[in-house]
Amino acid sequence: MVQIRQAVYEDAEGIAYVHVNSWRTTYKGVVSDDYLNGLTTETRKKNWQKNFHTINSCVFVAEDEHGEIVGFASGGPEQTHHHKYYRTGEVYAIYLLESYQRKGIGKQLIKAILDHLDDLGLEQLLIWALEDNTYRLFYEQIGGSIIETTTIEIDKKRYIEIGYGWDSIKDLRSQL
Repeated sequence: MVQIRQAVYEDAEGIAYVHVNSWRTTYKGVVSDDYLNGLTTETRKKNWQKNFHTINSCVFVAEDEHGEIVGFASGGPEQTHHHKYYRTGEVYAIYLLESYQRKGIGKQLIKAILDHLDDLGLEQLLIWALEDNTYRLFYEQIGGSIIETTTIEIDKKRYIEIGYGWDSIKDLRSQL
């Protein structure tokens, strides 16, 4: 049983822990081991502390029965200015510790982000995922359509990133 709530500044370390550890499991064999092993909770914590000051963005956490953060999602206005999607929100990140995946928690986190985006008056949604991330199929399962691909660089290597789009936040919410 988990509880979803809006994150606060003091959650930065727990979010960073989930971020680092989920990257290490999700991207093992995709991104170099050296890069993954070089990720630190302390560095991510500083990044997350800065993120709490971003206007219109939000972060939600999933806590287990002991109050430990086991997952998080962040989102806000779309950042890439995609030509097809106007009045668009974006899920910037969604990560869960491996032992909490495939339990419906991701859907709960997405719903929380959708509520925030709806409050901002945004109508559509984009989510970007690495092509080699097998968990990206979650976005297809919840009705995302591949709308574009691009490349990004991680540790001096180029990766294909896939953009998933939803024409209606309201329709997506009703499917979750």
